[in-house]
Amino acid sequence: MNKPTSIDPDRLAAILARLRNQNKVTHVTQLVNPNPPAVAETKAEAEVEIHETDKNGNTIVYNTKQQLAVDTGGRGDNCVIVGAAGTGKTTSQKGLVNRLIHNNIAGVLTDCESHKHLRNGTPGIVIVAFTRRAVQNIRRNMPADLQNNCITIHKLLEYQPESVEYTDEEGNERSKMQFLPKRNKENPLPRSIHTIIVEESSMLGLDLYEQLRDAFGHQVQWIFLGDIQQLPPVFGPAILGFKMLEYPVIELTEVYRQAMDSPIIRLAHRILSGTPIKGEEYPQWKVEGKLTLHPWKKKIKWEDALNAACLFTVQAIDNGLYDPDEDMILCPFNKSFGTDEINRKVANHLARKRNAVTFEIRAGYDLVYFSPGDKVLYDKEDATILSIEPNPGYTGKPTQPATNTLDYWGCNGGSGTVVVESEDDVDLDVLLANVQSLDTGERRKSSSHLVTILMDNSDQPVKIDTVGGINALALGYALTVHKSQGSEWRKVFIYLHQSHNTMIQREMLYTAVTRAKEELYVICEPETFTQGIVNQRVKGNTIEEKAEHFKGKKVELGKRVD
Repeated sequence: MNKPTSIDPDRLAAILARLRNQNKVTHVTQLVNPNPPAVAETKAEAEVEIHETDKNGNTIVYNTKQQLAVDTGGRGDNCVIVGAAGTGKTTSQKGLVNRLIHNNIAGVLTDCESHKHLRNGTPGIVIVAFTRRAVQNIRRNMPADLQNNCITIHKLLEYQPESVEYTDEEGNERSKMQFLPKRNKENPLPRSIHTIIVEESSMLGLDLYEQLRDAFGHQVQWIFLGDIQQLPPVFGPAILGFKMLEYPVIELTEVYRQAMDSPIIRLAHRILSGTPIKGEEYPQWKVEGKLTLHPWKKKIKWEDALNAACLFTVQAIDNGLYDPDEDMILCPFNKSFGTDEINRKVANHLARKRNAVTFEIRAGYDLVYFSPGDKVLYDKEDATILSIEPNPGYTGKPTQPATNTLDYWGCNGGSGTVVVESEDDVDLDVLLANVQSLDTGERRKSSSHLVTILMDNSDQPVKIDTVGGINALALGYALTVHKSQGSEWRKVFIYLHQSHNTMIQREMLYTAVTRAKEELYVICEPETFTQGIVNQRVKGNTIEEKAEHFKGKKVELGKRVD
């Protein structure tokens, strides 16, 4: 049997280096005032000085709402802190964390020997988020002794792959691989955890929150931070809306000047204002290397717009303007003018540039195409394909030979390096053993190839060999805006077209724009962008009005939330 075709060693080394670099954090010096002043009663007294400095050594001054957040969370009370981009949620979080530590309210972790990620001797505060990228951003703003306690919810719950036995509709015993939490009611999290801070809670779905809540066998302090202006999560209602109806809510509303110095933040708040941006204003918004609003020259069909966007992306790759490891493409749809075709275009171009071998993989009735080195999502987590090899347990229809000239649409443009996968190369003993141990239903569940991936979130290789597993694998160069929530990239490209109008709303535009950390490039029709700014998905302008959006759901789901 042939050896699996694997990712190029240099490419693997670069990926591992990137993962290590993404875990690097910078130390932020913080000097805490042991006796912080009381919250001011008037606007004139709103800014009170404390002995805390930012990363530039400047003294931090809290406004009234920030001070209220620091006081409420810092004395150990449950609360919700919400605010749009640039209103100082991170500053408030750092202040309350320092208060909890300085006054010894949070205590110290002492019983974490059995936990894979937490360490004894660190503060009894754990800060969690849904995505790895969100966690990396949090770590950069936390003191050194708390950085290890900033982890994804899945890591806190110690999710791991497990073989699950089940009975199918015909009464046959089956097994399948699933990612399941090790921590639950029977195996609770360490009791020395005092405070759990949930970042990006606007995208935390109710089901995952319930798993997190149930994993505590003791009372903890809950603090939820989020941005109610963003889209609700993809999977189920957001816990943030429910907690806004249960805990005290501190809404941060003042946008700081240094935040508004960013053209991306200015654009985000223009979107939130509901004031449209006319096409003739686009040149005024352009800041070289920071922000570009690029209108389509004329109205064109979605097929032509898609081809133009793909050509633009390929040129950006060749010109060094788009780095697939650091940047992201966002689009409202998967189909038609959407992420599916953009992903294929990008993956195919990158595979040809690195002379990678592309495989046709049959998963049930579907044919998909991947190469070692592809950036992918698996079960909504970032990963990289390490190797692809024939599945000895597969007995279905044959696939095309793997070659470095096979493209991601199944066309072979010419002769090239071919990986032979004929029956002569298959270990027949292994094949027969697999066939004899599987019934017809199980054989249908096997994919034609085994795909080994490296999970960014856990740095653990995972081998995928089932139809369901392959179908859970998707290229990760372009995402829908919904799936981008909680993540942040160096540069973000947003592609919009009139064919997306049913999806384009204020929350979607705001969410997409605020995914960019350093640079934003938007291609759109002015009319489409205007429609998105004007239309709201979650009605209301105040926290109270927006909370009304969730009250109906609370009646229905109240027992689950309580």
